[in-house]
Amino acid sequence: MGKLLIVQTKISSEKVEMLKIKTGKNTIKDALSEAVYHYIYCPLARKIDESIERSRRGRKPLYLKEISDSHESE
Repeated sequence: MGKLLIVQTKISSEKVEMLKIKTGKNTIKDALSEAVYHYIYCPLARKIDESIERSRRGRKPLYLKEISDSHESE
């Protein structure tokens, strides 16, 4: 195993609870770990990542892509 890092980010409590339910894990730590593992190794997650539009500063956050897609479909 490589070097471990401690990371922090702001996530709403509603999203954390949804993640815990979806992953079937009881703790935030386990749920986030499962989600990261899935994102890295799932072939479908790679397809989603490839379809994300890139801006000059980097990739657009997923929630912005979802919002822009919903506005385009209207």
